[in-house]
Amino acid sequence: MQFKLNLLRLFGNTNTVLFCLLIFSSSINAWDQKFYNPQADNEDIILPMPCDGAMAFRKVSVPVSRPMDDYLINIGGTDEDWDFVEYSHPAYIAGSFSDHAGNSYYLIGKYEINQLQYAAVMEKECLKPSMKYRLPQTKVNWFESVDFTNRYNLWLLSNAKEKLPSKEGKAGFVRLPTEIEWEYAARGGVTVSPSTFQERLFPMEEDIKQYVWLAGTQSAKGKAQLTGLLKPNPLKLHDMLGNVDEIVLTPFSLNKLTRSHGLAGSFVVRGGNYMTTEASMRTSMREEAPYYIKSGLRKSKTTGFRLALGSSVLTSLNGVQKYQQAWRKLGKNAIAEGMGENALDNPVDELAAIAKAATDDNMKKRLKELLRVFRGSIETQSEQTSRAAKSALRLGSFLCRKLSEDSYVLGRAQNRYRQKCPEQEAESEFCKKRYQLIQPKEVALQKNLSYYADTVTETAVDYSDSLLNDQKDILVRVLKGRNLDSVLPFLSSYRRHLALFATNGRIAKDAWLKECSQ
Repeated sequence: MQFKLNLLRLFGNTNTVLFCLLIFSSSINAWDQKFYNPQADNEDIILPMPCDGAMAFRKVSVPVSRPMDDYLINIGGTDEDWDFVEYSHPAYIAGSFSDHAGNSYYLIGKYEINQLQYAAVMEKECLKPSMKYRLPQTKVNWFESVDFTNRYNLWLLSNAKEKLPSKEGKAGFVRLPTEIEWEYAARGGVTVSPSTFQERLFPMEEDIKQYVWLAGTQSAKGKAQLTGLLKPNPLKLHDMLGNVDEIVLTPFSLNKLTRSHGLAGSFVVRGGNYMTTEASMRTSMREEAPYYIKSGLRKSKTTGFRLALGSSVLTSLNGVQKYQQAWRKLGKNAIAEGMGENALDNPVDELAAIAKAATDDNMKKRLKELLRVFRGSIETQSEQTSRAAKSALRLGSFLCRKLSEDSYVLGRAQNRYRQKCPEQEAESEFCKKRYQLIQPKEVALQKNLSYYADTVTETAVDYSDSLLNDQKDILVRVLKGRNLDSVLPFLSSYRRHLALFATNGRIAKDAWLKECSQ
């Protein structure tokens, strides 16, 4: 009352006072950053919410820029017991939006949806912000999480449409992430190397418990924890693994080697939760959760969700035309594809048959000339691919040999250290200095090993098995002709590592290092 009287004395107008009170009321109820973005970063994207709330998102870049482009990744895991659910296989991803540089991206929630955010959208009354409401919202079903996105979208369109990223002038919308979007973001996207991307866990500089809430008294202690307490993954996303498992948009299906099985099931939860052991935790973990149980909707205290932000694909007539044009160009980039049901296996033979069947002499002549150009173009492309494959084999052999040399140098340094610095003397100044000389060698070896693994994964995907075998045979003759027989064992090791990765999709850095070192 005294505050209101003071405002009356200051402004002398009741309407002005009421306006000021409304603004003051709104500001004192606005959420403090600690309730929705406790680990703030300059690159965070913040969307408003009802109840003067907010939600933090992160940009996930996908390195494509043209219509119909998408980015090839390998997702899934290497645990043989779970191959039928998580078998490592290729997948493709693209972003909904474009940045100023023309690269595509989508947005994903920086944190799991917490109880305060859930109530702001789903409840009639606004909760008073409190730290206890920063716990993730659990006991929520797929249908309820989708309902949340629908209500939030309607509020955004009415109250903050200008805050949403847009595609060709059409506002984006929040939704659950697809499985591919979730796993791409969980692994670190393009911020990590291809071989690191396929590791069991995203890279962690410290113990896993600094990043993931796990089962046990040394971590989660059997209950969900406040969002954003631990360190993030390389994309600065928190709690992607552990804490609560997260609902995704895509229905569950089994894996059938290089593709999904055709049977669609219930919904999928990703990332494990606070009851998952350290030994079981992995980025590829995916589980089927039933939509319903005997008592109704399935709701679990270990299950929550986070949002993604995307857009429609076809947003305008101009967009449709862009995709039409891009589609027409696809055949020119892959001439041998899409020849039709009755086409011959070889597109050169197909064009020759058309030229032979032509009755007009002028048309026959033009078709024969086109056939000549066509065959020359295919031959040139084939030769370029062959040379690139041979270069990749040469590089892999060099890297394998470099690993052997680095391992030998490091091993000698470690042996000298052990001889001169037994355990009882390891803390002496002399031994500390000697150990400091070893550390750079260890770091260099691990960096070269990661680069070698990147080379294996990319080469195995880019070139066929038969092409690599042909080019290996040629490279063997070249090396022997140049008296470089010492490189041959490393070439054989590299070729074997390519074949193993192509067969099982497993990155075996330690085994590869051991073989190269021998």
